[in-house]
Amino acid sequence: MRLARGPVGAAAAGNKLEYMLLPSRWTKLPESVREAIEPHLEPAKFRAGKVIYDQGDQARRLYAVEDGCVRLFRVDRNGREVTVGVAENNAVFGEESLLVAGTYQTYAETVSRSLLFSIRRDELQRLWRRHPALRRFLLEELSRRLQASQDFYAQLRFAEVTPRLAGVLLKYMKPGREGLEVDLSHRQIGYLIGANRDTVTRALGELALDDLLEINYRRLVILDPEALRRLAGVPEEEGI
Repeated sequence: MRLARGPVGAAAAGNKLEYMLLPSRWTKLPESVREAIEPHLEPAKFRAGKVIYDQGDQARRLYAVEDGCVRLFRVDRNGREVTVGVAENNAVFGEESLLVAGTYQTYAETVSRSLLFSIRRDELQRLWRRHPALRRFLLEELSRRLQASQDFYAQLRFAEVTPRLAGVLLKYMKPGREGLEVDLSHRQIGYLIGANRDTVTRALGELALDDLLEINYRRLVILDPEALRRLAGVPEEEGI
């Protein structure tokens, strides 16, 4: 299976790329490590729906998510896509690049517009050998993403669709022209909650009938975030 891919070029990425040298969480590294790694980290923006790499590709880069969301998935023998994890909030992915001749074990595809940093495998492995602080940092980051993947599986196993949907809507809602808006398609939401598009459409319709949201062209408008918090089982003071 081969999927279309490609980043938005740096010229179209906006001013944010002009001054960012490191993913925000990487600024916690010791100064000597930051100075060594900064010249080799490359930022790029990707549109939603772009495949960063294919399963089976040579693992030539390690990636970090500065902004946006990337889903990691596999394709079974019947051609069905199975999401195995989501990388966001500064998560690191493409860890197969830490191996001498590793290949990616999943596809990686942006769910929303995303700003990613990446570093080539040869430079990463050279820095990995020279800087114990970088090794500790990356192991912590990979452990954090592993925990997020375990939480993702737990939600799929134990939570019903509606609470999972409510949680995603709360997480991705942002102020917009019509109030609190979620700029995700039904298919993109399905990737994030492990459900197919038809299931998401039905669940959103039920929430709309209950006046919790409006379904508008290419966006959802959240009318009752407190009700969504109750559905998601999130205390009011915590949020998502």
